[in-house]
Amino acid sequence: MAEEQMVSGKKQDEVVAAKRVFFQRAAAALGVVAAAGLTGAAVVKSAQKAEGTNVRARAAEEDLRQQQTMTGKELLIMSQEEKQQMLDRLLSNHHQTVS
Repeated sequence: MAEEQMVSGKKQDEVVAAKRVFFQRAAAALGVVAAAGLTGAAVVKSAQKAEGTNVRARAAEEDLRQQQTMTGKELLIMSQEEKQQMLDRLLSNHHQTVS
């Protein structure tokens, strides 16, 4: 009887130890996953911040380029004939690219 209790006690200790190891490994895995998630979020946030800066810089460059292009230009009113010729050219180019 005492021997059965010893065997039973050892099995319970082994089960408790196995559960303890399982929970330790699970906690470690969760820690690794959480750390990877936080690192990924930080990398994405940093990339978005850098991208936002680049977008603003490109927009400023484009604005400057547009202003330089428009400097010295003047508005000319087109006649109806010129408008029709322009429309015909646009439509013929469109039909050529579509077909």
